[in-house]
Amino acid sequence: MKQTLLLVIIIFLFAGCDKNKIESDSNCTYAGVTLTRTHNFVDNIPATVAAVKHLNQPETYQIIPSENNSWGSCNLPQEFAKDSLKVFVSGYFLSFPGMETMNISPVPFEVTDIKPRD
Repeated sequence: MKQTLLLVIIIFLFAGCDKNKIESDSNCTYAGVTLTRTHNFVDNIPATVAAVKHLNQPETYQIIPSENNSWGSCNLPQEFAKDSLKVFVSGYFLSFPGMETMNISPVPFEVTDIKPRD
């Protein structure tokens, strides 16, 4: 009985949910092309969310790390879609066939975790 109770407690501890975690199983696209994850994962990088205004189109958001090159914001939760918001971000860089020969900005990026930075 004690082993069963201990097992249940362990399962609940590992199944706990962090409200800043994001489901990363979305279908990110870039100009109609389905993107795939690369093996390049970044973890807790300090960055700033930047709003990009477009003429006659909805506002979009980019992530600007301290290196000052812009990343896309696939899976960016609505509560983090704020201009000049300072965050820590984790996620995968995304790719598609032929992308390595293109000059693309922002670099396609899938957010898997994000939290505010003080």
